Amino acid sequence: MRYSTLFLTLLTVYPLRSLSIELQGVNRESEYKEPIPQEFDGSWQRWHMKVEHDLDDADPEAVFKLHDTRNANRLCAYDILRMYGLARDEVVGEGNGMGSHDNTEIIGRQLKEKVVNKVMDLIDTNNDGEISLDEWKRYSNEGGEFPDFGLGSGHEYDFEDEYEKHHWIKYHSQNDPDVNVQHAEDVEHELLHHFHEIDHEQIKKGEVVNSPILLDHVPAKFLARQ
Repeated sequence: MRYSTLFLTLLTVYPLRSLSIELQGVNRESEYKEPIPQEFDGSWQRWHMKVEHDLDDADPEAVFKLHDTRNANRLCAYDILRMYGLARDEVVGEGNGMGSHDNTEIIGRQLKEKVVNKVMDLIDTNNDGEISLDEWKRYSNEGGEFPDFGLGSGHEYDFEDEYEKHHWIKYHSQNDPDVNVQHAEDVEHELLHHFHEIDHEQIKKGEVVNSPILLDHVPAKFLARQ
């Protein structure tokens, strides 16, 4: 991987994070190959409903209603992106409030478009850009489910809310709201939170952080001759 003095020049003109998104652009297919656990028999939908909603058996209408954020009996592009954990510009750590900040990923526009277009192609039969409850029921009655894209179980909230939902509420909310008893998950989340704050403070100040420009995505005419 090669870098250029162009990196420092562009930093004076563009915010680092928006530049990183624009130049990294597309998320490579090889980055997203997280397998569905065997217990769900290849069903991403069942995996998502168990991990994110703690439901072992949800009928099609319940699946639809839980993701209809507008209560409109219609799923829009935002609802689809949110369900797959893509209604944001980055996945911090593992997306569930855990993991290393080094694993934080920028979510490219083309990945979002790919997911929305695929789901709409499968279910939106009248091509109006949304999925009605009737369209979903017809699709489900034929055995259809929301497809897997190798993106994991789909964390719908930001990493802070995911930590609270999956850990703090379960182990601390009733008897230990101040987290006096710390588990390994609490320490891991605190470190993730800390490094995320540092990263964003550096971005606000225009400091150089570990988000290098990949020269493969920079037009040749802008590269210094060597």
